[in-house]
Amino acid sequence: MDDLSLRVYLENGSDAMRGGWLELPVVPERLDAFMRGVVGVDDGGGYAVADHEPGWFGDVLGSGLEAFSVSSLNQMARAVEHARDLAVADGVDGDVFLDMLATGAESEGLRMPHELAMLAMRADGLAGEWTSYSLPGSWRAGNSTPDELYGASVAYGLMGADVFSRLSYCMDLKALGRDESANAGVTAGASGYVTDHEPLVPSGRLDDESRAALEAFASGWRPPSAEYRPFDIADIVCEGETVADYTLEGDGTNWGAPVYQCVVDDGFDAGSDVFGVDVLSALEDTLRRIRSARAGMGDFDEVAREVMGVEQFRPEMYDDDYGSVALDLGYVLPSPMASFEPRPAAASAPDGADPTLLADDSAASSRLV
Repeated sequence: MDDLSLRVYLENGSDAMRGGWLELPVVPERLDAFMRGVVGVDDGGGYAVADHEPGWFGDVLGSGLEAFSVSSLNQMARAVEHARDLAVADGVDGDVFLDMLATGAESEGLRMPHELAMLAMRADGLAGEWTSYSLPGSWRAGNSTPDELYGASVAYGLMGADVFSRLSYCMDLKALGRDESANAGVTAGASGYVTDHEPLVPSGRLDDESRAALEAFASGWRPPSAEYRPFDIADIVCEGETVADYTLEGDGTNWGAPVYQCVVDDGFDAGSDVFGVDVLSALEDTLRRIRSARAGMGDFDEVAREVMGVEQFRPEMYDDDYGSVALDLGYVLPSPMASFEPRPAAASAPDGADPTLLADDSAASSRLV
């Protein structure tokens, strides 16, 4: 089934060193926590969507997703995920549903996140304009274009199985499909086609009623987990400990390098060997604490990647030149550390205060030699 994740890089507008990758969709509470804790902004402003990884959403809307707010991108991702889940629950193949949605978006010329989200919300109406291709059982689509598929479907319907099997090899199915789709007023997709119809998505800005209805629909998607609790690394720091900030080699970009964290003892000194036993132990201990803290949330992989920069081990990482550093639980740091700086120990806290919240929150800035 197509992967609907939309990975975006969010950058603090006034501090290029504050930022990180976030995989959408997420529940709004987690998005808010990520913006405050990783990007360092609040109330929806002061940041930019600096980059994104191509995927289904990029294929449908184009390459300019950085122009939109992360909240609109997340609402779109939640709405499409929820619409697909509903379709699958009704017995519709998930990939066919996404093809129908992408083809419908093309037929209506949709290029905005809220437009695609609105189309997903109205997928029942789009289904009435959708027809799956009728092709012989011997047909092998391979890398066939939508025009070729539509042409084959038309020819098969006109000629029947016997004649089609004899003559289709010498026909220009792509040209036939292109001409016939224009004549019939259809938009061809990978598994079917959408007929011309009255737009399901109104042009222009959403009114307040439509906006509220769209958010209510998008809110139907939630990860399969317990009630969401935002993650804060301060919650896993114990007395006598602090947080170390670090960056990874090769992780820098034109918009800065993500800063990651782990828990260390107060006064921890990594020295020049940042992959000594003590540093590795601190990383693995932090990873285990995060797993325990995210029990039931369904987002351990994402939180561990955002907080620590870790990835799940892949076979190609056996290559000695890959540079990855093995950790516990089947995870690795994808590259060696470029900097590692423990924050100053927490000052003495007044009675009832959390001493971990008084620690210096400055980002790592020193290069190790």
